[in-house]
Amino acid sequence: MRYYYHPGSPNSRKVTAVLDLLEVDAERHLVDLPRGDQLQPAFLAINPNGKVPVLVDGDHAIWESNAILIYLAESAGSELWPADARRIDVLKWMFWEQGQLVHATGIPFFQRVLKPMLGLGEADEQRVEEALGSFRRLAAVLDGQLEGSSFLVGDGLTLADIAVAADFSYAGPAGLPVAEFSHVTRWLGELDLIPAWRDSAPPSFGG
Repeated sequence: MRYYYHPGSPNSRKVTAVLDLLEVDAERHLVDLPRGDQLQPAFLAINPNGKVPVLVDGDHAIWESNAILIYLAESAGSELWPADARRIDVLKWMFWEQGQLVHATGIPFFQRVLKPMLGLGEADEQRVEEALGSFRRLAAVLDGQLEGSSFLVGDGLTLADIAVAADFSYAGPAGLPVAEFSHVTRWLGELDLIPAWRDSAPPSFGG
């Protein structure tokens, strides 16, 4: 099994954490995104989308981070991917994360962190404010789900928690108003007590 990733990618973070939680022995290959490794023919032959993460198991190349999570957890028979009716709720939150939350968190990160870093100019604060409006609306939904519950689905950690929490990986430098949502703040703090999750955190920006 081969795993292609970059430690700064929130989507890679999901997979790294699950590999470590499940103690899966995968050969890890760093894809240097700033250098453009993801656009080279050898990598495009694995993932024609030119993105990380990718998991290759035998001749089977799996891309899309949430699909990789399901593949790993199902293969291991892990409760991260419950075998009962909870599975639909896990899927619901994973689709919600990729369909909505990732955009509301990703735009502030791109505008406020990546653009200056890559020399692409100043942040477009109008776009940031629009995204933060969406973020607050979505974070309120998440906060309501976490009221009185330590996890998103049921009484234990599932892929839903890992998928959604990854979008908060750059909350500080992106200026996401996470502190406005007490249950989300508590949940993120509790997840950070899990070594595999804490150790998967991407490199910090600006110390």
